[in-house]
Amino acid sequence: LARDSDVVIENFRKGAMERLGLGYDALAKENPALIYAAISGFGRTGPYADRGGYDLVAQAMSGLMSITGESPGRAPVKIGSPICDLNAGMLAALGIVSAYVHRLKTGRGQFLDTSLFEAGISATFHQSAMYFATGVTPQPLGSGHPLSAPYQAYATKDGWITVGAGNQANWSRLCAALDAPELVDDRRFATNDDRLANLDALNAELDPLFARRSTDALMDAFEQAGLPAGPVLDIAEMSRDPQVLARNMTPEVTHARLGKVRTLGSPIKFSETPTNLRSGAPLLGQHTAEIMRGLGYSDADIDRLAEDGAVIVA
Repeated sequence: LARDSDVVIENFRKGAMERLGLGYDALAKENPALIYAAISGFGRTGPYADRGGYDLVAQAMSGLMSITGESPGRAPVKIGSPICDLNAGMLAALGIVSAYVHRLKTGRGQFLDTSLFEAGISATFHQSAMYFATGVTPQPLGSGHPLSAPYQAYATKDGWITVGAGNQANWSRLCAALDAPELVDDRRFATNDDRLANLDALNAELDPLFARRSTDALMDAFEQAGLPAGPVLDIAEMSRDPQVLARNMTPEVTHARLGKVRTLGSPIKFSETPTNLRSGAPLLGQHTAEIMRGLGYSDADIDRLAEDGAVIVA
């Protein structure tokens, strides 16, 4: 496999692949053009290189959990989605594509190394930049923004809605859409800096204005005003949203065992090579025989390897 492959991706703790004789140095001798991507908890170097790691640990140590939640002093909150797992995979994919471009130019492969920890750190770019600039440690702000106001979620008559009105034009649009033009002339809220400095007073004015109307009514008003806003949807509501359906983000596919199932579509749309999910996730070992035949193994060879436990054939 390694001799004929462009890329090897592994997600073991440091040293596991080397103990199996499948580390980069061993495989690169067989295939110098091989691109080898390693994803681990903390990376292959440094004092934590031998540690195992999970998304939860990476979120905690990267600083993400310290800036997530309602307010300082409360229990740490993990981002609901495994953001470090996801970001590490995307960083590895980007690294592989970059290494492939290098290989097209030079003919040489290379080893690339990323981690859940670094994926989490990269997601703190905004708060880290603020800390480096000011020396002030960022704190959790709920759904709020450290540099813009109003920019958060507000309770409506029947749910929640988010709105971003940090600049003056959007602030004026928001006041008009909420039928509260007098707020534009309130000196406490004259500029974005003023609104940040008087955020509690600002929300004391805005909360009842949002609470008296439904989410749909507010969305209609905000859309007419050209104001960036959106309802807070749960997963079921998201999956039925007309924009989600129009962008084919929850397509139906056929699974080998379960039949028709829904899954998530591609978030990237290509003009020349459009994506098309033709099937559901494969069963463990579903394509083993097909791949091995392509490598020149006979059916007898495949059966023998399966009996020995060297491969899994579904």
